Amino acid sequence: MPTKTKVKANRWDAQRKKLLDKQKQMMDSYARDRAAGNEQPEDGIQDLADKAANAYSKELNFSLSDADRDTLMQIDEALERLKENMYGSCANCSSDISEKRLEAVPWATLCIDCQELQEKGLL
Repeated sequence: MPTKTKVKANRWDAQRKKLLDKQKQMMDSYARDRAAGNEQPEDGIQDLADKAANAYSKELNFSLSDADRDTLMQIDEALERLKENMYGSCANCSSDISEKRLEAVPWATLCIDCQELQEKGLL
C-alpha cells in the first residue's frame, strides 16, 4: 500500500501536469491569434479608416485579455508554490484547500471559506 506522502506527491504531479497543460494551451492560442493577425493582408487601396480598423484588429489578436494574463500569472504562481511545497495550502488561513477545489481551479490560492470572504470584501 502506498504511503500517504507518496499519494500526496502523485496528486501534486497530476496538478502540475494540469497547470502546465493549461499554460501551454493558453500560449498556443495566443500564438495562433498572433499568426492570424500577421496573415491579414493590407490592401494598398484601403482608406485611413480601413487601415485603422485593420491595425486595431491586429492589436486585438496580438494581445492577451486581462483575464488571460491574470490566469497565466496565477498558473506561474501555482507552479512556484509546487516547487516550494506550499501548494494546496490556503494563503490566508493555511488550512488545506479541498481536492475538489484544486481539481476545478488548480491555481487556487484560497480555501473555499476564505474565497467566499474575499468575494464579500471581508478579507
